[in-house]
Amino acid sequence: MSEHIALIWKKLDHLLRMRQYLNYSTEQVTALLPITDWQSLQPDQHETLAAFRIRFSEFQEHMGKTMKAVAVEEEKPAEPFTAVLLYMEKLGCIPSVDRWKEIRELRNAVNHEYADDPELLHEFFEQMIKSVPELMTWHEQLIDFCKSTYQEN
Repeated sequence: MSEHIALIWKKLDHLLRMRQYLNYSTEQVTALLPITDWQSLQPDQHETLAAFRIRFSEFQEHMGKTMKAVAVEEEKPAEPFTAVLLYMEKLGCIPSVDRWKEIRELRNAVNHEYADDPELLHEFFEQMIKSVPELMTWHEQLIDFCKSTYQEN
């Protein structure tokens, strides 16, 4: 196994750990929703929301880095990142470049709008929660590709 393929497996293992934390945070945030009065949230509830937001963002970010490593290994263009996404779409790891970007925009928006509009915040968090199963599916599809392509016999 090449050093680069070993690095891909290491990234995939790290994503598995991140996935567990994201699932935990998703459960915690789901229990908080709907939030009708954002001003009355306790510090531990704010911490729960922040942990989810960060774990969601980091999971997608790390998955993107892992997909880029796969593209490099397969000698496909890795810049701009849209080229990686197009390759992942072709492999069936993600359904569409647009959907990946929609989720990325969602996480960017919640990071910038975190303290402003309560209705908008509620919508952002609900959409992020609804997107978690998609991220998990894409992660599984990436693992499946790597198993079928890089697994030693």
